[in-house]
Amino acid sequence: MSENHTRVIDNMSGADALLWTIGRDPVLRPTVIAVMELDRSPRWPSVQDRFAALTEIVPRLRSHVVVRPLGPGRPRFVEDNRFELRFHLRRIVMPPEATFRDVLDMAQIMATTGFDSELPPWEAVVVEGVDGGRAALIVKVHHALVDGVGGLAVLMHLLDRHRRAASPRAHAPATPPDKKTPLDVLKRLPSPRRLFEGALGAATHPAGAIDQLVSTGTSVARLLAPARQPLSSLMNERSFRRTFEVLDLDLDALREAARSSRGTLNDAFVASVVRGLGRYHASHGIALDGLRVLMPLSVRHEGDADAGNHFVPARFVVSVPAEAADCLREVTQITCSWKHAPGLALNAVMATGLSMLPEIVTTAMWGSMLKGDDFCATNVPGPPFETYLAGSRIERIYAFAPPSGAALNVSLVSSAGRACVGINVDAAAIPDSSNFTSCLEDGFGDILRLGRTPHCDEP
Repeated sequence: MSENHTRVIDNMSGADALLWTIGRDPVLRPTVIAVMELDRSPRWPSVQDRFAALTEIVPRLRSHVVVRPLGPGRPRFVEDNRFELRFHLRRIVMPPEATFRDVLDMAQIMATTGFDSELPPWEAVVVEGVDGGRAALIVKVHHALVDGVGGLAVLMHLLDRHRRAASPRAHAPATPPDKKTPLDVLKRLPSPRRLFEGALGAATHPAGAIDQLVSTGTSVARLLAPARQPLSSLMNERSFRRTFEVLDLDLDALREAARSSRGTLNDAFVASVVRGLGRYHASHGIALDGLRVLMPLSVRHEGDADAGNHFVPARFVVSVPAEAADCLREVTQITCSWKHAPGLALNAVMATGLSMLPEIVTTAMWGSMLKGDDFCATNVPGPPFETYLAGSRIERIYAFAPPSGAALNVSLVSSAGRACVGINVDAAAIPDSSNFTSCLEDGFGDILRLGRTPHCDEP
């Protein structure tokens, strides 16, 4: 149907459009999967009502993408006036003896397939009969629709604080979304306008402005620098095939470990992944000097819509020290430097510029930046209390963010005292995912032990 006869919901931002474009490369396909483990099967009519209400709250969920190839401008979300919920929400009952591993197998297959361009780019599946009477909810969305923090805020509209809540929920979510980044970069980033004014000032007062411009140029270069090969000689193959694994950790213990180096929860998380990858390479008899990391930093402001993308990509190289404490200190120092990198404020400008280039050029440029990364680390804060979906308690929430050209993406969702780790592995880069998961678990153990070790500055 012609765009002229349908309602335009909104235009994609530069970041949204960039993610939509690079998805044409299967290796870079930006599919986000969330898996919620439920203590029982939810009431199916209530689930249908809640998703129907959610599509009214978030109009993008009732919209498909229209690309304008013959004119300027980014793709648009246009209302699908033939929208039917049954094309996006399904329920299946697993055979006897089905386990949560079967749910992960189903989810990883969903992650390898693209979306129908004529439909809104999302789908959800309620899986019943898991581990006896338990259940799960799998949600799949295109990253152009929403980022990790916004995606969790959208999911909160489905959830309740109590098991016997009314349905549907067409009002406030279970908790106000926390739109502050775990690294709290918002208060520290200069605006693009300030950077532009600084550049003008440098023309008339070069001596006074040169340090700021050099710093800005350096941070921008770190964002855009091509990386043709990963630093790991072991995890250098790339494909569209995915394997999902999970780990469950004690959230307070991870926070205590972070405090051992005066770092953040995110620092302890990233350092644990580095330690795990070091152990994985050692299991293959390969020495590892360093790793190139891609880490999204949320830059959501209060009042931003839940849908859409509001993050900047930080890229850095971290060594693999022999001691866990040294690894955590190094990660803390690096992430601290990124908090103050002025080039991060240019993200919207850069994304818009890249999204306006021909698709083949954009995909090639972005691919040269991303396929040389070793791993991605994603940290999304969840609700700090118990939540429920249509009478079922949410016991765990796992996110499987896309590897984005790297060998894997490790995602942490903190919720109700739990640290739920979702591991999205490129099966060509890491064919022995079970061995890797064991190594990663040991890597977290290395960092967690730091929180239980007395320090010399303690009384």
